[in-house]
Amino acid sequence: MQTLVKSGIPLGIAIAKLAESTYNKKLSNALNGILDSLNQGHSLYVAMKKTPDIFSSFFTNLIKLGETTGTLDEVFYHLSKYLQLELDTSNQLKSALRYPIILMTVILAAIIGVTLVVIPAFSQLFKQFGATLPLPTRMLIAFSDFMINYWYYIVSVVVVGLSFLIYYVKTPDGSIAWAKYQMKIPFFGWLIQRIILARFTRLYALVLRAGLSAIEGIELVGESSSNAYFRKQIQMVKTLVGRGNNIANSISQTKLFPPLVLQMVALGEETGRIDELLDDVSDFYQRDVEYDLSRVNDIIEPVIMIVMGVMVLILALGVYMPIWSLAGQAGRGGL
Repeated sequence: MQTLVKSGIPLGIAIAKLAESTYNKKLSNALNGILDSLNQGHSLYVAMKKTPDIFSSFFTNLIKLGETTGTLDEVFYHLSKYLQLELDTSNQLKSALRYPIILMTVILAAIIGVTLVVIPAFSQLFKQFGATLPLPTRMLIAFSDFMINYWYYIVSVVVVGLSFLIYYVKTPDGSIAWAKYQMKIPFFGWLIQRIILARFTRLYALVLRAGLSAIEGIELVGESSSNAYFRKQIQMVKTLVGRGNNIANSISQTKLFPPLVLQMVALGEETGRIDELLDDVSDFYQRDVEYDLSRVNDIIEPVIMIVMGVMVLILALGVYMPIWSLAGQAGRGGL
């Protein structure tokens, strides 16, 4: 759209060409709907607003600003840059988590297989000898029997627990509590916070450069955040700025922004270059996030290996201790 609009192609023709060339059926249908709205005399902003599942309020409000100020091509350019960064971060996060997720899935499958198949077979073997089994073995057999005989209780508890958790997270208080908890998870909490900070500074620089006021920009960027706790804190910032406080002092009240951001915002307000300095902060956090994502496997792999080692040790003690005991008894009997 940035290329087409900058070339002077009318909006209707640009939308029609994109609708024909896209391979995504949902997007193609949305673009055709936008084209119909344009033909009926509506603005691009109004037409896009009818598909909020594709075009967010942040997106459509910037389009509205671009139409009002005649800078639609610039708005599309900045939006494309922002969306590319979002896509790159998302792909990096998925790539970093793919190996740990696969490994944990394999471990879980192995636990289920050993519990439901291997331990019951050994249990029958031990019962034939009638020997007194060691405590680890008795614990494993008891756990296996419980899983086999009462699995439906376990499944029911898990389903009910997850259903309640999902319901609670969807409530206003629950979404805020869950969002706040995410920021406290070891390693990942700080990673999530830096992703949010990089996104906030990038978007805030974008809306200020587009011509929105400080209050309008904060409100728009806050509403676009997927973190409910962060949205709540940004609402407080908007209130403080509306009362005459500067931006740096206002965001410092949230306790979410580290000194680097506060110093750069304060310097930007003094020099009138807040959008440039916010872009620099965003670039810094973006590089920081990329570096941490590249070391996720290095951090998680040792933890997973320790967990696997403990599991193997427990299984070995539970399964092989009685075998060694029975072999010792047989050897003494032979002597």
